[in-house]
Amino acid sequence: MTYAADGQRRRGRPPRLSRDHIVDAACELRIENLTMAAVAERLGVTHQSLYGWVQDRDELIDLVSDRLIGRIEILPPADPADWRDSLRSYANGLRRLAEETPGFATAGLGRFRTLDGFEKVNHDVLRVLTDVGFEPPMAQRIYDSLNSLLLGWLAREESLIAVRQRLSTGSSGTSGRLITDLAAAELRAPADERFEFLIHSFLAGMPDPLPTRLAPAGGVVIDIRDDLVGQAIGVE
Repeated sequence: MTYAADGQRRRGRPPRLSRDHIVDAACELRIENLTMAAVAERLGVTHQSLYGWVQDRDELIDLVSDRLIGRIEILPPADPADWRDSLRSYANGLRRLAEETPGFATAGLGRFRTLDGFEKVNHDVLRVLTDVGFEPPMAQRIYDSLNSLLLGWLAREESLIAVRQRLSTGSSGTSGRLITDLAAAELRAPADERFEFLIHSFLAGMPDPLPTRLAPAGGVVIDIRDDLVGQAIGVE
């Protein structure tokens, strides 16, 4: 995916437009209603003029999503042992964002984004995890796994809105029975309860980081990981 650099002019760009203006208008429309034509109408410009700044709707959705993700604050744990609380806070923030912005989770499932906002969130989560002792590759795996889990759950929740409405009215649609009794009961369960089960199960399954450093009385910092590895393979 190749985007024009911020501030770089493309041919045919009207002087009264800017990328920020376009993203502002797109944010007001929300992702679910986002089309190039709708943005152009909101800005009072021609549809073709937008292509002087963005190449297509997918790029525009990426730019909107990148701005929105910056609302999430990644807080380090007060105690390193509570690192799961930081991930839980991130999960709650992503859920709020997705609920406030229909279409955000679904759009994120099919696209790997590397714009500034997403890079910063990635970096901030990895910093929390590496600071408590995770090796960077494992920290990245935890972050990627958590994101996939969250976006999948949030996208499914959004897609089931119509199903829940039909369940609440007792309608079974045109294909007979809508859903099994157990599945229907689960869909009726409070979203907070189901989300908490999801996050708790994920975090409970995460390994604890290896203790990386100890400071003896003399103040010299030593790395104990070599000792741990040596014990594991029987090296004296």
